[in-house]
Amino acid sequence: MSLHRRAARLGSRLLLACALCATATAAAARNHILVVAHPDNPVHAETLDALRGGLDPMGPGRKIDIHAPAAGAGDQLEAGDLVITLGTEAAQAVAKGGTRATVLHVLLPQRALDALPRVPGSGPRTALVLDQPAPRQLTLLRRALPGHERIALIASPLSAAQAAAVARAAPAFGINATTTIINDEDALYPALRTSLDESTVLLSLPDGTVYNARTVANVLLTAFRLRAPVLGFSAAYVRAGAVLGLYSTPRQVGAEAAALARRLLAGEPPPAPAAHALFEVDINQTVAHALGLVLPDPKELTRDLLRQERGHP
Repeated sequence: MSLHRRAARLGSRLLLACALCATATAAAARNHILVVAHPDNPVHAETLDALRGGLDPMGPGRKIDIHAPAAGAGDQLEAGDLVITLGTEAAQAVAKGGTRATVLHVLLPQRALDALPRVPGSGPRTALVLDQPAPRQLTLLRRALPGHERIALIASPLSAAQAAAVARAAPAFGINATTTIINDEDALYPALRTSLDESTVLLSLPDGTVYNARTVANVLLTAFRLRAPVLGFSAAYVRAGAVLGLYSTPRQVGAEAAALARRLLAGEPPPAPAAHALFEVDINQTVAHALGLVLPDPKELTRDLLRQERGHP
């Protein structure tokens, strides 16, 4: 082989090596993730644990920094390739401060996402919201409580759009929906009394004006006395007395956030905000028994819903 050919081949190999190094350097440069959260919050801690586990495949170059929401609107956010917020408080702090980095919001309802400000010059943002899609909720009710053909929706103006979406979808599932909009907690008890009976399911929405720590006992006790089952939006609501629960767990939230984060860091454009694809069905058997209800196994219900959504018979 001539000296000229050897030199040309060596040059090609050097160019390939440089290209590979540049690719690796670029990938490493997009491994810095800033998470705005309260690590001492049990829900945040569990979500963070799943998030870290889902990001492990990115390799040793991955870097994750945790900031409290109070520090979430500072210059340190500009150092990250991706900012992930956990909860409404963190989302508000980052949105108000603004950042040119891509932002992924999780652990917040749709109404909180819609209310976030947009600072000029901020980077793109997306979200995985806690609200369960209306078809998923209604399908669950038809499977779990086929004898109940009415639902009651009680919402504040903040969640009126979500309530309207459920009400519009209900007739296609053979369900009649009644919606009541209230402006404060004082109107909640009268709304419960006029909306519920033993043939009606109370479908609760993640609206802090209506469903919060101050009102949960009143809501569940009133519904129980009226023999109306409640579909809750969290594990805590089911433990407190909701017959049914449909929600995404913190581990599922963290796992889905990690999967989306990997795609975003790989250069994919941020998708439109969406509900979680992973979820669980839960049942309070004690309350169900007291109301004379016999429900399918919650794991079976979860599998059925997942199969339907994935297009499997």
